[in-house]
Amino acid sequence: MSKLKIGMVGAGGRMGKAIIQVLANSKFSELSAAVVREGSVFLGFDSGIHAGIKETHIPFTSNMHEAAKNSDVFIDFSTHTSFLSNLEIAVKNKKPLVIGTTGLNEEDKNKIKDAASEIPIVFSPNMSIGVNLLFKLTEIAAKVLSEDFDVEVLDIHHRHKKDSPSGTAVHIKEVLLKALDRKDSNVIYGRHGMYPERDKKEIAMHTMRAGEVVGEHTVYFFSPEERIEIAHKAGDRKTFALGSVKAAEFLADKKKGLYNMFDVLGL
Repeated sequence: MSKLKIGMVGAGGRMGKAIIQVLANSKFSELSAAVVREGSVFLGFDSGIHAGIKETHIPFTSNMHEAAKNSDVFIDFSTHTSFLSNLEIAVKNKKPLVIGTTGLNEEDKNKIKDAASEIPIVFSPNMSIGVNLLFKLTEIAAKVLSEDFDVEVLDIHHRHKKDSPSGTAVHIKEVLLKALDRKDSNVIYGRHGMYPERDKKEIAMHTMRAGEVVGEHTVYFFSPEERIEIAHKAGDRKTFALGSVKAAEFLADKKKGLYNMFDVLGL
């Protein structure tokens, strides 16, 4: 059986490197294209050498249309500024798409929903299998603990990360709001100065950006008698890369529609 051909968009970045490494050892998929932005210093350079493995003989390119000819599925970990252009090209070429790009706004997300009426898409704020279990466990805990526990969320990432809170932390917030039947007005971001006694429905979001932390997320539930912590700590970007490739393989035989990692993992 021939391998699934995966085009990597945003191939020159940290996640691009990790996914190229995973594909080099995959039994079911292989790299078919390595796309970077126009004008990138990586253009023409071998994607495998850049990823710290042997040559793939697949040079970096900025031509998404050409990449589409050689690919069955795209994985996009580019930037929010180039994301819409990549989405349009995937739709035009009828290529399934895994979207791992972060920092997208509501308009971008609406564009994804529109595109999913024409191609199959997996869109998730985090591709890690463990993080998606964190989402599910958070949902279960919130429903069980309900109004009896105070809720806090901590998001820790490397000093280079631009968006805050992370897309993962934002999704944790959304899971909590739905499970607890609360609103965005119940959420606060950090604390400074004098505060009245904590509101019973309050959900607090905290962010740390320091060092080279790959990604850590913890959801805290506090009562006067006990504290429950649900945490995920990524030690290597490979965890996100493995989930992304799994998502691409999931899309290989899917019809048009919008899917998430719960669909991929059967949660």
